[in-house]
Amino acid sequence: MSDLRFCPACGAQLPRVAGVPVRFCPGCGVRLEGVVGYSGAVGATDGATADDDADEGGDPSVDAPADAPVETAGVASSRGAATTDAPHIGDLELHAACDTSGGQALAQVTLPRGWHIEEAHLERSGSFDCPISVGVTAAGPMGERIMYRSELCYVDAGAVAKRIPTQTERKVFVHVEAACDELAQACAARLGARAEVVAEQPYPSSAAVDIERERARVKREAANDFAIQGFSMEPSDVVYECRMRRYRLTGAPVPTELAVAAKVEGYMFSIGGVAGSMGKGVAAGAEALLGAGLSSGLIGGVLGKRLRERQAAAAAGQGVAQEQPTGRDGCPDGASFELGAADLLQWRIRDSFCLVAPEGRLDEAATTALASMASTLRLNPAIAREASAQKQQMVLEQRQRTQMNIAQQQQQFAAWQQMHASQQAAFDSYQQAWFDRSDRQHAANMAASAANFSSAGVGTGAASYSDAIRGVNHYVRPDGTDVEVSVMADQAWVNGSGDVIGTRDGFEPGFGWTELPRQ
Repeated sequence: MSDLRFCPACGAQLPRVAGVPVRFCPGCGVRLEGVVGYSGAVGATDGATADDDADEGGDPSVDAPADAPVETAGVASSRGAATTDAPHIGDLELHAACDTSGGQALAQVTLPRGWHIEEAHLERSGSFDCPISVGVTAAGPMGERIMYRSELCYVDAGAVAKRIPTQTERKVFVHVEAACDELAQACAARLGARAEVVAEQPYPSSAAVDIERERARVKREAANDFAIQGFSMEPSDVVYECRMRRYRLTGAPVPTELAVAAKVEGYMFSIGGVAGSMGKGVAAGAEALLGAGLSSGLIGGVLGKRLRERQAAAAAGQGVAQEQPTGRDGCPDGASFELGAADLLQWRIRDSFCLVAPEGRLDEAATTALASMASTLRLNPAIAREASAQKQQMVLEQRQRTQMNIAQQQQQFAAWQQMHASQQAAFDSYQQAWFDRSDRQHAANMAASAANFSSAGVGTGAASYSDAIRGVNHYVRPDGTDVEVSVMADQAWVNGSGDVIGTRDGFEPGFGWTELPRQ
């Protein structure tokens, strides 16, 4: 039997001193002597007898009798079994499932004598919904094997929401029976066989009877995921199912039987559902604000487009009646979960067990090893903390990328404004210099004409000669002042601000411009 690797109450790593049993948790002070299972999220407990403690080198002379329950903070020990189908606690041994590569304790589980942990591994992914997954394989004395997987995560989406990018594998929601069948066929394929359903049974732990508590857990975990992402909202619907199915393997080299137990759970929300979480009175305004924020480019204009598509799809779908027989969760019997156009369903196959046993050994292995493993397997709480930390890190990195994109766009816009201002200043400077040169040239010509010709006629001729040399014509503003316009223009126009432009070929600048008379 293996020693405890972490406290089943608080999850603190326990010190390992050769020859010295750990009697109390250094983190929370819980008494650990004789503890095999504990009352956790599933609610099943197991205990060890004094004989088991003696086998492990512990002191059998404890303060309380061996058959008396010992209750501490979240830990209970008794001679009772985990479930009505589980074996007597004296037939069980505590095992620690350690990662074969890193040696980290991944889980603790009680198994019948003769069973052992064959392999355990930890899988990490870049998915927010399933950052860490644990796999454990237990082997029995007669060739039985139980393969456990903590979770397999998927996402199902409505027609509009299908275009949303996601890190999680897309898969249409299936009920627990279909999920068990998929796991059974995958397990049978590795043996070169095919699985045929023989019988259906309840899930081998208290999760089969505590449906409402499990649904509340799923809802609570969904709210936690929303909180990590910065949203204060709850899912619009919650799914929870659990079942165990037995199979006969045809085509296997050796007559073999198979049992699969699994949970299917998930939660549904809408990409426009943030408005609904803010109260009925402000729902419309919140959704409009969300659409404006998305379309402004802070997050990306694509989601704003999806919101409009969602509204169009909802309007098109009004008045369409669906008269189909419904099964669990309001879905057509045997069909997938009913989703709206913009709905997303985050769902997973959780705590799945595949038991493979030689023919005639399945019943005993299912009522002993599988029942005990399903009731007492506890993942190391440090794994849940690491998964939560990874989710928070993913959200932080996404926010940083968004802020960097916003800053980059702002820098690009500021650079464009600066370039435009520089070009405008250069054009204004060139235009002003041209007018200054023209004015100076005109003044010089007029002065020269006045000096050489004294008569008004000669002066007028000199002015005309100067205008012809400089290539300008004179026009009269409404206030009576003179303005020069290039001879390239046939007409001159002025607006309310006093700006003067020249046109040709009969072009009219439009409303707000008045034609000037030519001198």
